[in-house]
Amino acid sequence: MRIKRLSSNVVLSLVMSFLPLLMAQSVCVIEQKNNQAMQGGQNSNPTTTKIKQLSEISYPIRNVKQLLSQSSTPETAPTNEIVQVTGVKANPTSNKGVEIILQTSIGQQLQVVNRSTGNSFITDIPNAQLRLPSSEAFTFRSDKPIAGLSEITVVNLDANTIRVTVTGEVGLPIVELFDSDEGLIFGLTPVTSSAQTPQQPPAPQQPGTQTKPEQPLNSQTDEPIELVVTGEQDEYRVPNASTATGTDTPIRDIPFSIQVVPQEIIRDQQVTRTEEALRNVSGVTYQGSASNRAGADFSIRGFTDAAILHDGFRRYGVVQAPLEVANLERIEVLKGPASILYGAIEPGGLINAVSKQPLSQPFYETELQVGSRGLVRPRFDFSGPLSADGKVLYRLNGLYQRLDSFSNFDQEDRRIFIAPTLAWKIDDRTDLGISLEYLDNNRPADFDLPAIGNRIVNVPRDRIATEPSDAVTNEYLNVGYNLEHRFSRNWKFRNECFSLFLL
Repeated sequence: MRIKRLSSNVVLSLVMSFLPLLMAQSVCVIEQKNNQAMQGGQNSNPTTTKIKQLSEISYPIRNVKQLLSQSSTPETAPTNEIVQVTGVKANPTSNKGVEIILQTSIGQQLQVVNRSTGNSFITDIPNAQLRLPSSEAFTFRSDKPIAGLSEITVVNLDANTIRVTVTGEVGLPIVELFDSDEGLIFGLTPVTSSAQTPQQPPAPQQPGTQTKPEQPLNSQTDEPIELVVTGEQDEYRVPNASTATGTDTPIRDIPFSIQVVPQEIIRDQQVTRTEEALRNVSGVTYQGSASNRAGADFSIRGFTDAAILHDGFRRYGVVQAPLEVANLERIEVLKGPASILYGAIEPGGLINAVSKQPLSQPFYETELQVGSRGLVRPRFDFSGPLSADGKVLYRLNGLYQRLDSFSNFDQEDRRIFIAPTLAWKIDDRTDLGISLEYLDNNRPADFDLPAIGNRIVNVPRDRIATEPSDAVTNEYLNVGYNLEHRFSRNWKFRNECFSLFLL
């Protein structure tokens, strides 16, 4: 009895497996009969089809491998993506030639169209553009890079095409094309080497081109290549900022609202006070001086008492020390609640003033500003190396300012500022910087006029509510240092300390 039940189960399983196939075949025969009857054909015999075997049935896709095997290969599909070439290099080769490298991570997508005209080899790349990492366009040109080549240029022909032009001195150069991880490489070889140049007869129309290639005959090294790169850049645009992350990061990669007032705006607008520079920043409002002190109060996005940082450090104290723009490289404003990164700060944002740093090249600048109400403002800015090896650099900023008032004060508005900075490059990985700022600010004690009702008391505009000899004098001393050691490109140690003293 047990064997019979097992046989019945096996038969039932086979019947259930073939039942869908038999039903599908029956439906196919019925449909064919109906079609023949409607068409009125003479042949009444139905047409039958062969029942497929189990091995011939196509089953549905059950995994990713089967799906990828039935899909078309993406490599054959054309692409219209504009490839961004972020740099162009010209390197001499061992065979007295030169290679041009178009730096891009997807060089295999570049479509190259070659042609020649006279002594010029021309390549058009219709799906690429010369763009720096900051998305700024640039061009590349090299005059007489090696003997036998007169010029190499790489330019943006239009909005989506790069043109590479190589011009030989006496003939069309030999060009080979390579593909590498660094990008697309053009291997250039002139038609005549430096050893064959003296055997060529001089061309009467170009007498000077035959003498210059003879210079490398007695030299064992290749000639240096002169690269001339030009580009269009907005001098008011600052691509990087350090306020939000503490590192020099592109603003486009930071998910915060950051606005920068660069040195170019401070210079072109002849800014003398911090509030004048911050007028260029949306959402920032000047609230006046705090208790008639030299510091200034600002509100950002409606939140008052915005914190002011100096080189990333918050200035704590009863009053905020004033910022002298003569020693500022730029002013960065971080808007929104991201300001909480620096402690208990209003969610409107914060202001970070970045100081000037020593330069490796000698720099000397003097300036004299004069204006209304007896404004006299001489300023100087000196920088350069202190040691012969260029490892010790300095920068010195100084300022004197005098200003009269329309009120009847006996005290003058005077300011003296001096800021020396030293930078020591201890080795290739370690840097040490020391900075000092001294500010002596003297101004009349002006506590404004009282209000009566809903308006200011009706007195002459030069009237004061204090003694004419009353003055407010502030002396500030800011001392700090910063030490940085780089372990690798991705890891570094940085220690900074700044102290503000109210003298």
